Amino acid sequence: MILHVIKSKIYSGAENVVCQIINGLNDREDFVYMAPHGPIEDKLKSLGLYEKYRGIDSLSISEIQKAVQELQPSVVHAHDFTASVFCAFALKGSVPIISHLHNNPPWIKKFHLKTISYLMACKYIDHILMVSSAVKDEYRYTSKIKCPITIIGNPFSVDGVCSQVTNKNNPDIASDLLFVGRLTEQKNPQLVIEVAKALYEKGIISKARIVGDGELREELDSLICQYNLQDVISMEGFIKNSYDYMANTKVQIMPSKWEGFGLVALEAMSLSKPVICSGEGGLINIVDDSCGKVCRTADEYVDAISELLSNNDLYMKKSQGAYKRAMEYNNINDYCNTLYDIYEECR
Repeated sequence: MILHVIKSKIYSGAENVVCQIINGLNDREDFVYMAPHGPIEDKLKSLGLYEKYRGIDSLSISEIQKAVQELQPSVVHAHDFTASVFCAFALKGSVPIISHLHNNPPWIKKFHLKTISYLMACKYIDHILMVSSAVKDEYRYTSKIKCPITIIGNPFSVDGVCSQVTNKNNPDIASDLLFVGRLTEQKNPQLVIEVAKALYEKGIISKARIVGDGELREELDSLICQYNLQDVISMEGFIKNSYDYMANTKVQIMPSKWEGFGLVALEAMSLSKPVICSGEGGLINIVDDSCGKVCRTADEYVDAISELLSNNDLYMKKSQGAYKRAMEYNNINDYCNTLYDIYEECR
């Protein structure tokens, strides 16, 4: 049995990956998904995975030790830096640990308590998975790590995305511009509002939607009120199935300040939606001029989206290119086979 350990209580990129792993390998492996109580529970129920959930109040060394003692997993699969460090010092080599890094926050480049803690934890980690070469290149102490490192990307299925769309051509959730993600500094949702404001004032868009929740929610609400854009920008909050919103938009925007992989971009492109993004981290390998545009400044975002929505031929070309690009990442079977081999090697 594989025990997945996650610090987050919501459903986002890393949690999506875990769910795909469980579904993709459920005929070959048993799994338990351990994470704090929260919105993730509703998502697991909707995916039929709730029976595999082990709920905790918060992630801690004692909770990890208790779970391992009760469940006797053959491998612990820890997701991102905090869970990896906690698992390493909780188990100290008594159970094989895979550390799965989904993100590349700015501090990984620095001499920092977290970078040092992770390096020390690597003494007890058997294998490290990274979602893109950006994570490996940016972590300050990669050269000092002794265990194997595999750049594994993310499991992805175009059909899996398309099959979850339940509400096409719905004017109630339609938009010209869509943002999907956590409302955090990393995802840079403030820039979405600035870009939407400029596009609205130019007459390019009439509706933008922001799907997600997080610590910046109040700040974003205030900014929308300050600009008097309450009828233009809709804050949708956390949505269990964001694919319906993607299917009903024209353009997906991703102005992330850092991004380990960029799964939302592929999800949108699976639905033939061009993606305008920052090109940070893994996004630079996913989005190009065939399927969207990489931008650096607010003006570049405004210009790229204006051109896209004002030129139907260009829009259709990039829409078709988006789907084609997503298909290049259609790797769910190969991903699961690779991961299963790593599980076998670690046992």
